[in-house]
Amino acid sequence: MAPPPRIPDAERDVLACLEQLGEATVKQLREALHNIRPMQAASVLTLLNRLEARQLVSKRKAERGKAFIFKASEKSARAWREQVKDLFQRAFGGDTMSFMTSFFETQKPTAKEIEDLQQLLNQLKAENTRPNRSGDDESD
Repeated sequence: MAPPPRIPDAERDVLACLEQLGEATVKQLREALHNIRPMQAASVLTLLNRLEARQLVSKRKAERGKAFIFKASEKSARAWREQVKDLFQRAFGGDTMSFMTSFFETQKPTAKEIEDLQQLLNQLKAENTRPNRSGDDESD
């Protein structure tokens, strides 16, 4: 399966904002995007329509008024993974340690995040040291 096409920067900003909000109207998105990418409501709606055409967002009619409420689709999670995978390969050549070092130098984790990361690392370590299906230890 071919990777999804790259998401243009403006659409990516709208989608990221929508992911953070959970769901939102055009007005709510415009307000949330104001400090990142100031836009008119019509521009936000155009970008949402493009994302909807790619099935990265869905919309439903609000209970009152004329507004629609937009929400990121499950397909958007796959698109984000592809974006990260592309960045990982292009910027870091697939080097996990360089990627993680750079990430943590620019975005310091909270104590809770460190605890969660440690649990994830412990889980990954346990999975990596389990005997394989034939009963042989992979570390032999």
